[in-house]
Amino acid sequence: MNDQITRRRFLSYAGTTAIGAAILPTAACKAVASTDPRFTMGLSQYSLRALFKSGELDPLDYPQFSVDQFGIKAIDYWEGGLPKEKLNDMGYLEKIRGRADDAGTDLFLLMTGAVNGGAKDLEGNKKIVAAIKRAQALGARYLRVFVWAPDKDVTGTGVIQALKPLSDAAAQHGVTLAIEPGASKLTQGGEYLAKVCAGVNHANCRLMPDFGKLRGDIYAGTQAMLPYSSVISCKMHSFDAAGNQPDFDYQRLVKMIVDSNYKGILAVEWEGNELAPIPGVLASKQLIEKSLLAAKA
Repeated sequence: MNDQITRRRFLSYAGTTAIGAAILPTAACKAVASTDPRFTMGLSQYSLRALFKSGELDPLDYPQFSVDQFGIKAIDYWEGGLPKEKLNDMGYLEKIRGRADDAGTDLFLLMTGAVNGGAKDLEGNKKIVAAIKRAQALGARYLRVFVWAPDKDVTGTGVIQALKPLSDAAAQHGVTLAIEPGASKLTQGGEYLAKVCAGVNHANCRLMPDFGKLRGDIYAGTQAMLPYSSVISCKMHSFDAAGNQPDFDYQRLVKMIVDSNYKGILAVEWEGNELAPIPGVLASKQLIEKSLLAAKA
């Protein structure tokens, strides 16, 4: 691994805050078993964005890094975390896929940009079609997308029309769209996305709840999305002194997932700045595991 982050450097990262220091004991216990066999812990590349931006971590080394540092073997990639000049280099993407295989990881998803919900055909969403092909080259079975919806499309009719041909295109490449909240006011609501997904009614069009992107009643929004969800982003922005997420009731959200029929990946996505990437991921992982235990108590 190029410029591998040593334990000494990890200690310097983690020791920058009281929370970082508090989670240090878990660094030596990297592989913590899931508290529910229905769920697999995943990691979003975006969580480590500062390391990729600084050049301390090469995208090619990310799969093994995730295993070594966190014991996490389900990983995603983010287009913003890849070299711009390599985005359409299928040979490079296939090399990443090989590195993921060598590390024994499941490269399950690629994160891209926004679907134009006002487009009438694939030409209006050609960037998403290109991203579908990248996901296929990586061996990723999901393509994470936002959807922009015109404010007047309150019924979701236009968005449904735009998503149907994209879902067909995704299916042709062995990829499923995973729609997360965001990109427009309407699509920040979980109930709206659930209505759209039901209307598309396509096996290759699913949802991806993101706790940090939902607006309004995030509990009702998450509940509405769960029956249509194939992946979940367990986003964190910050932690209080007890290691809990102060922005919303994390244990309540995880309890909803446990009580649903959802089975799959719970992806760590650390988006805060209080902690450096490594301790931020570790603290996020701890809170997810703690919440799973509480949900089953």
